[in-house]
Amino acid sequence: MFSAIAKPLRFLQIYGLRRTLYKIAARKRGALGWLRPRPASARDIGVLGCGQFAFATIGCIVAKCAGNRFIDCYDPDANAQATFAGFYRVPAPAATGAGLIANPAVRLVFVASNHASHTDYAVEALALGKDVYCEKPVSVTEEQAGRLFHAVREAEAAGRGRIFAGYNRPHSKAVRALREACRGRTGPLTLNCFVVGHVLPESHWYRRPEEGTRICGNVGHWIDLAVHMLRWSAAPDEFRITIACSDERARDDNMSVTIATPRGDLVTIVLTSRAEPFEGINETVNFQQDDVIAKIDDFRSMTLWSGEALAHHRFWPKDVGHERAITQPFRAERRDWSEVEASTLLMLHIAAMVVDGRRESVFRVSEAMQRLGLRA
Repeated sequence: MFSAIAKPLRFLQIYGLRRTLYKIAARKRGALGWLRPRPASARDIGVLGCGQFAFATIGCIVAKCAGNRFIDCYDPDANAQATFAGFYRVPAPAATGAGLIANPAVRLVFVASNHASHTDYAVEALALGKDVYCEKPVSVTEEQAGRLFHAVREAEAAGRGRIFAGYNRPHSKAVRALREACRGRTGPLTLNCFVVGHVLPESHWYRRPEEGTRICGNVGHWIDLAVHMLRWSAAPDEFRITIACSDERARDDNMSVTIATPRGDLVTIVLTSRAEPFEGINETVNFQQDDVIAKIDDFRSMTLWSGEALAHHRFWPKDVGHERAITQPFRAERRDWSEVEASTLLMLHIAAMVVDGRRESVFRVSEAMQRLGLRA
């Protein structure tokens, strides 16, 4: 009873009224019908995967920033599809994912399905000239990554079909402010991400081998953030990787990844999941490059030192970058896709290390791209 009351109140303090109500509606699947957004005049968006994230985050942000333009949706879970369609007033949901992609009225496809399906859906949609917003991870195997990267280049050459990635931390207010503070700095950086994650039962779908482990499901976020930050002043090709885990039976839980580059950059990512965090995933990010030092507390606040200058930033509602990431298709500004390619290949290499039980390795982006028949 306490959690049923305390959690919504806590979420109100963190996310504000709108996001909290949408989270409740997504959990209850049919409650808060009065919150249903009215259809926009132009409807051209299809959603593949109608789970909690699509309902509470993608739907909430798109309806707020671009209007309720959802015209189609699909999920193999009939209840998830029906409740999403009912809430977002989708008139005739697709019978299959392929049917949604082939729908001529759909111009933009949001892919928020299970991880192993992301690449196939994105490649299929790009081939038909659709714009694609693909949630993370964009691929869970190197073979998938090769097909997707080739499809992106083919779409670009044809001048139709753009792709946007669902890695959101680079779009957060804290990271964007930190990037501005680091302009002109060229020295090696140090980055530490301490992440308190959800406790996942053995039956959770993230655990299925084909879904890429928690490295693709969770740790990939901070690998991507590291690649993004490294590319502010350099584009490292070589990464020296060391992995430690607390339990050999669950190598992707309670583990650390350390990454170093020849330039002297040092990145450490720690994922701990020893108890369920009441407020959801909690992150502490520490950063230094030259005379810039930053401490980001759960993307709700940041203390930033730049030489002798000191600044305090507060972010309310909490901003992990979801809004700017999800609204990329509606803005002229978009993230450099080559960053996503590099972070994806690095993530897949680390995931393979975890699966194989390897503790140390050296990875080069250029070599991985060559295996895929592409240039870095």
